[in-house]
Order: sequence, then C-alpha cells, then structure tokens
Amino acid sequence: MCARLQKKRDRWFLSALAGLVLLGLSLLSGPAAPALAEDEIPILGIIPLTGPYADSGVVMDRGVRLAIEHVGGKVLGKKIRYVKADSETKAGAAVRRVETAIAEEGVKAIIGPWSSGVALAVSDVAKNRRVPHIFSGGTSELTGKRCHKYSFMWAASPYTAANVVVDKFLEENPQAKRWYTLTVDYAFGYGVLDFIHKAGERHGVKFVGNDYHPLGEREFSQFITKAMARRPDVLCMINFGLDAISAVRQAVNYGVKKKAKIIMTWSSGVEELRQLTPQIREGLYVGTNFYYTVDNPIARKFVEDYRSKYNEPPGYAPAAAYSMTRIMLLAMERAKSTDSDAIVRALEGWEGETILGKLKIRAEDHQAIRPYFLLKCKKKADMKHPLDFAEIIATDNTPLPLSESECPGIK
Repeated sequence: MCARLQKKRDRWFLSALAGLVLLGLSLLSGPAAPALAEDEIPILGIIPLTGPYADSGVVMDRGVRLAIEHVGGKVLGKKIRYVKADSETKAGAAVRRVETAIAEEGVKAIIGPWSSGVALAVSDVAKNRRVPHIFSGGTSELTGKRCHKYSFMWAASPYTAANVVVDKFLEENPQAKRWYTLTVDYAFGYGVLDFIHKAGERHGVKFVGNDYHPLGEREFSQFITKAMARRPDVLCMINFGLDAISAVRQAVNYGVKKKAKIIMTWSSGVEELRQLTPQIREGLYVGTNFYYTVDNPIARKFVEDYRSKYNEPPGYAPAAAYSMTRIMLLAMERAKSTDSDAIVRALEGWEGETILGKLKIRAEDHQAIRPYFLLKCKKKADMKHPLDFAEIIATDNTPLPLSESECPGIK
C-alpha cells in the first residue's frame, strides 16, 4: 500500500513540476503572437457604436460590410476577416481598441474612425505600429509628427469644401455678406472654420461673430440668441451629427429662417436630413462628401444594393466606410501583398473610379483629391418621395494647393 501511495505521489510531483516548467517558459517568452489563420486577412473598422456619433457608426458598419461583399469577401485570394471595434468618439478608448486589434487580431489595415480628433490619436498608433490607416474627417491638422506615411485622408479637404459651399451660396445670394458661425470645439471645427473664413474673405464677407460649442451639445438657445443679436444674413454651422440636428431645429424654432439663411457646412446628408421635418429642411444649404444621387456606375451599384438591404438610401457615413474599405482592398491587390510598406506605396498616388467618380490620393500629403457637394433642400411639394430631401446644386474638386498643404513631403 505504501509503495503504491509513493508512486502516486511521485507521478503527481513530476506532473506538477512539468506544469511549472511550462508556465515559467511561457512567462519568459512574453505574450504569444496572434495566431492568424493563413487563409484570412483581418482588417479593422474602428467606428463609433456608442457616444455622440453612434448613429453614424451603425451605418458605417453597413458600408464596410457591403464593400467586402462586393469583392466577394476575399482579397489576394484569402478570406477577409472584418474586425469591428467601438471608438466611442473618445481618443483613449479608440487607441486602446486599435492597439488590441493589432496585437491580438493582427489586423493589416485600419478603416476609420469618424471623428477627426479621434482619428488623430489613431493615426499615432498607425504610425507607431506601421499599419496602413485611412479615415474620413474634416481636419487639416495632421501636422508635425502626425504627418506620416501610414495615414490617408478620404474626405475632401476643408479647403475644397469651403470653396464649394461659399462660392455657390454667394452666387445665389450675392447680398448675404454678414455671416455668423457656430463651430464645434475640436480639430474638425477649427480646420473647416479657417477655410470658411478664407473663402468668405475673397467675396468680401464680414464675419460678425463665432461661438464654439462642445461636442455633444444639445442646448443651443444661448448661441442662437447671441448670433441673431448681431443681425447676420447667414448662420453658418460647422458641426455634425446630433449637434447639427439639434442646432438646426432650435434655430428654425427661434425664427432664424425668417431673418437669415442657414448653411450646414459639413453634413452627413441623409442621416441628418431624415431627422428634420420638411418645414425645417426647406431652403437649407447643406455641404456633404456624398449624396445618393451621384451618378456613376460604382455609385449606382452601391446605392442600389444598400437600398435593397436597408430600405433607405446611403448618406455620407456608409458611403465613406464603403469607399475607404474598397480603396484599401484595391491597394492590397495592387501591392500583391499585405506588407504595410507595400500597401502604402500602392496608396500613394492611387487613382481610380470610385462612388464619387474619379479620385486620386496625392502622394505628397496623402489627401484625397475628390469632389465635394453642395445641396439645397427641397420644399415638401417638390419632393418626389419621402427621402427626396435635396438636389445637388454644385460640386467641385479644386484641391488645396500643395504649397499650402500642412503635410508636404510625407516620409
């Protein structure tokens, strides 16, 4: 009996010793590298699923998925594994989730996020981890150390947007020279406001005031009262999403449209306009990076399939996600590789047909040279169907001169 008990004890001791040895080896070797399936290529969509831009995140997810579907779910002959993460529209949360996706999922490309301020933080991660990154935002602030070879900007330059909006609006309203601006207080707002000022000054516009409001603001009465005391001809809003929706509703309720024109300089289009009544929308001028009546073969296919799936037309957010994903996948095919530097070389100077028509990514500063659109919202009587919100009254793709770019000669 004693012999058998001793043998059991010996076996237990040897088993425990082996376990300790294995544990020690694993601790010495550090965290394991992500186990990637050889037949999969993971890409990350970092999108706002909670927070102030959560409504955009839901439709961005649709855009990414549709782009993957349109390439047959594969790139370079391998299955695309879509990794989705919530940015929360918070830089810290987005950075943590991007770092995790790179370390644990081995993602080969980053799509997003939505907010320019958050995108700047994600851009730092892309640089440090050497992962190609494309985002859409109205910032011109990829300056200094944040100008680097791994990040690319899909949205129109604020310079392009401001010139389309200001030039066409003043062509229709040449006497409307007193402008008051209402601007969201972060990188996107600063960048667009700067170019609105420059474009307006070319036309002799007098800017009679500006207020910055925090992201997530819902009470605009104080700003509207202050603005209207300056007797502007134009209330020019530089904000987005629920901020813009709340500001427009309150401005119209305070009677601003009886005294001044309202411009939504940088809008998501469908996602915002559908949340406003026809009476509020009527006569609004709306700048956007995409509208679903854009007419080219790629846009028609995208809009048709999106409407078929979701019973509504796509706006700027799903269009951006779709187009950014499509461009990144095409760059991988062009590079014939998922090597980060090879993808970057394929993106620099990339030129092709997109949902916007022709688009080129300028190699020198990684800015997309592409059209921006100005809409004018219709009267209810002129709408052909409930989602016939507006018509495109102007479009232009005039780029910021390279001599004025804040990111020339990216390395």
